[in-house]
Amino acid sequence: MPSQDAPSTQKQALVTALQWGLVQTFVLDTLGRLLRNYYRATTDAFFPPSWVTSIQFAAPLGLLVGGIGGYRWVTSDRASTSASAHRNRVIFVGSLLAGWALAIVPTMAFQWLLGDRLFSMPYFVLPTLTAISVFVGSYLLAYRVETAWYRRHRPRLLGAVKGAFAGLLVGFIGFIAYGGYLASTQTNYSLSGGPGIVTAVCLGAIAGYMLTDTERGGDRSAEFVGLLIVSLLAFSLLMTLGMVAFNAVGVSLFGFSSSFIWPLIPLVLALGVASYLAYGVQTTFYRRFAGR
Repeated sequence: MPSQDAPSTQKQALVTALQWGLVQTFVLDTLGRLLRNYYRATTDAFFPPSWVTSIQFAAPLGLLVGGIGGYRWVTSDRASTSASAHRNRVIFVGSLLAGWALAIVPTMAFQWLLGDRLFSMPYFVLPTLTAISVFVGSYLLAYRVETAWYRRHRPRLLGAVKGAFAGLLVGFIGFIAYGGYLASTQTNYSLSGGPGIVTAVCLGAIAGYMLTDTERGGDRSAEFVGLLIVSLLAFSLLMTLGMVAFNAVGVSLFGFSSSFIWPLIPLVLALGVASYLAYGVQTTFYRRFAGR
């Protein structure tokens, strides 16, 4: 029997569906990337065999199949529907999503330090080890860390994640904008975004950790991260569909200047919308999702 303060079964089923779907997608994507990097490190062919590519293309299908399985698992009364079980699932989903998105940062750091050697033996496994670390860390945080410890450190952990995401977007925006400036003013230039982006993420994480020390601050940080991920996906999808529509009617948007402007639009819009909704309007997207 679920406790009186437990979220509804429907809400728990949706969270569990997301958890199962993300796990299957994560496994397929990580396996596909490992095999692709292995073939790149051990053969002269840049592109892997088609069956390796098929594994990564099947990753979105894993989200659907896993989601259906997770939803049926809860609605058939085979899963725990207590408040603590739901809390653990929410922590796992949130930490896996955040860690998976931020896993690009250590990969960029490896590429910055190793260069092309990252895709050679034995360094090609480093991105996979990073992904596995994210999964293991999410599991430990959700299912092995004591509740009292998590509650005590929750605001600062969420603040660090918020700062890392903000630093990541600011770093990408700065890299794209500066690359466009160099391309328009110089004929020859060399630009690497790795050092700047990694530095921006680290500084953002430190600032978020130091400045977020209250329960309300932790909730606002979680709200910002959730809205940022959703809005970034939504704006990127809308931008892609818009480009397809313009190309269909014969309007080309891929000129020299626009090639640097268009990638900035979803990043800037997502950062602005997430900041406004989380700290201006103070929406409760995260609370509704987590059942708090």
